[in-house]
Amino acid sequence: MKILLVVFSSLLVFLSTTNFASAQVAYEEVQDILRAQVVDILSEQERPIMGTDATAVVQKIEAKLLEGQNKGRIVEFESDLLRLKQSDKIYLTHVIDIDGREIFILKDVDRGFGMVFLFLTFSVLLIIFSKWQGVRALTSLLLSIVGIVFILLPALLAGYDPMLMSILISAIILALALFGTHGFGPIPSIAYIGTIITVLVTSLIAWFFVYYLRLSGYGDDASVYLNFATRGQLDLAGLLLGSIIIGVLGMLDDIAITQVSVIAELKHANASLNMTELYKRSVRVGKDHIGSLVNTLALAYVGAALPLVLLFSTSDAPLYFTLNQEVVAAEMARILIGSIGLVLTVPITTLIAAWWFHHKGVDNHSSAHYHHHH
Repeated sequence: MKILLVVFSSLLVFLSTTNFASAQVAYEEVQDILRAQVVDILSEQERPIMGTDATAVVQKIEAKLLEGQNKGRIVEFESDLLRLKQSDKIYLTHVIDIDGREIFILKDVDRGFGMVFLFLTFSVLLIIFSKWQGVRALTSLLLSIVGIVFILLPALLAGYDPMLMSILISAIILALALFGTHGFGPIPSIAYIGTIITVLVTSLIAWFFVYYLRLSGYGDDASVYLNFATRGQLDLAGLLLGSIIIGVLGMLDDIAITQVSVIAELKHANASLNMTELYKRSVRVGKDHIGSLVNTLALAYVGAALPLVLLFSTSDAPLYFTLNQEVVAAEMARILIGSIGLVLTVPITTLIAAWWFHHKGVDNHSSAHYHHHH
């Protein structure tokens, strides 16, 4: 799920810098996007939203530009996007209309400091509780982000096959996550092999159902905007496939390393256990783990899409019609395909681990040092 949130965030960053932001008025031309700071709220009033019974709070704002050729200049604009207050840091879209007039439109608030503070809080807590392993996990996470932002996204925009690129990047991310966090040894190596096999099988299942369900990839506004920004050259159905593959990866490596660790501990505790006994005992643990992770996966997706769920709950349309719409069907497909991947990870990884430790035994110096992680 961490990876799904990173990919989605990276996509939003890309969308925020493209030139389709001027779609509000056809004849506007985006010049640049500038950081600014609110100097004063000149006025604030409620206005009706055309075609509805609702109203919106419209603010007339005075702001100082913090960058660009006109740095330090005071500009005025109106906005009903967010309620701002004095000293807020914001981003403004600078446009020029057909008559040559300059217009400033609120793009978004500047969340940079808050995001950095949140990341540092996470990093400090991780290192305090996990010590050196936490440092390695954090390094692996950062390298995974770099791989997605600087390898996967440019490759997708260049027109490479989304499914193939997602599988390749998944293999790289998985190697960074497992070997970067746990080092090199039989346990992370077996978990890596088992997860890669599961990713390949899950990818085939995802490919079949994405096309069988005729999911176009246009389920949300971001996909539509992305299609315009790339002039329709991206395979959005393939992109949906890639997002499913990347999204489920974090859960798969979690359950894989746990299953291998369980078998290693069983063999270390009782060297007389054969392959069949190792498999059966570890699978019993895996069944409990799968139950909790499938629930976690479903709740994570529903939580992320809660506004959408609420929107559909207010509709008078029949339930079967609501579930049939692509925006809902695509999310359900993510949950179900991801859950299939989780279910397959247990027998595949456990079988490989049971075979290995039955024939090779356990290294006493490394067997008891791998723990369940998220």
